[in-house]
Amino acid sequence: MAVGWAMVGTGRVHKLIAAALKEAEDTRLLAVTGRTQAAADAFAREHNIERAYDSLDAMLRDPEVNVVYVGSPNHLHCTHAVKAAEAGKHVLCEKPMAKSLKECRAIIEACAKNGVKLGLGFMYRQHPVHLMARDIIASGRLGQLNFVKIQAEVPPEVLPRWYYEPGVAGGGVLYMYGTHRIDLLRFILGREVEEVSAFIGEHTEQRPFEEIAVAMLKFEKGLYGTAHFCLNIPCGSNGLEVHGTKGSLFCVNTTGQWFGGGGGELIVKGEKGDHQQPFPKPNLYRSEVEDFNRCIKTGGEPAATGLDGLRTAEICIGMFESGRRGKTIKTEDLRNPG
Repeated sequence: MAVGWAMVGTGRVHKLIAAALKEAEDTRLLAVTGRTQAAADAFAREHNIERAYDSLDAMLRDPEVNVVYVGSPNHLHCTHAVKAAEAGKHVLCEKPMAKSLKECRAIIEACAKNGVKLGLGFMYRQHPVHLMARDIIASGRLGQLNFVKIQAEVPPEVLPRWYYEPGVAGGGVLYMYGTHRIDLLRFILGREVEEVSAFIGEHTEQRPFEEIAVAMLKFEKGLYGTAHFCLNIPCGSNGLEVHGTKGSLFCVNTTGQWFGGGGGELIVKGEKGDHQQPFPKPNLYRSEVEDFNRCIKTGGEPAATGLDGLRTAEICIGMFESGRRGKTIKTEDLRNPG
């Protein structure tokens, strides 16, 4: 039986999610809810969705809905995810999981209490380059890891309007693009960040959010790295590097699909010689949906869990706190503030 999905929101990412839900196996896109009935109706017509609501509560009463994709503005993620869980619906929550660690934990607790699955929209975990890179690192082929680097250099763009509303988004480039890359580091390396030291760009009246975020990261087992995310680089690149005592690995342009990029390539250099392999452009959102469907049907866990969302939120909040206070922040202190 097909898994019934409903969407919260009608923004730009929702168009991609709707298309993925239409293409995914064993999936039925049943409903969408918007800020207004008119917005929901228009989106439903455009994407051939059966039902449109202007009320989340009404949509949650639909017995055919099994999963709710929470893609609302950041400050509403907790409210909407908890409501969905309490209605007995599985939850796939868009990044960032929430604006505070308290809210992240509330989502996790609500899903656990009500026996529903919780996944995070970290679709880059589905990329075949990243899956292959993770296996190579785990195999020890690169030797002892000693340095990593990740970046997102994005052309100037107009963000969704709610990013311009104070208190709604909670951040700019870090929540828009940085969260994905931070989670990707955790996923590929299989290690947690212990300390973070960061600089956060200034806000302006026209752009009331940071356009640049730069961080130094200390991981478990003596691994160090850097991360930088920029919203104002018209000719930049997106990439990830992992360096070890026996070799280096490069994921080149594997996170640029939003900007017309293809599948990118994997480059490995080391004792066994150099290897370079290009990949076709993947449908990461479809893979994300099908992965979540599988975990519902099999009782397994999704590729990105609630704990992954929480750990990534800790690092992002640590970056904001480091930039504000001008000091290194330990993630353990964020987990245990007392």
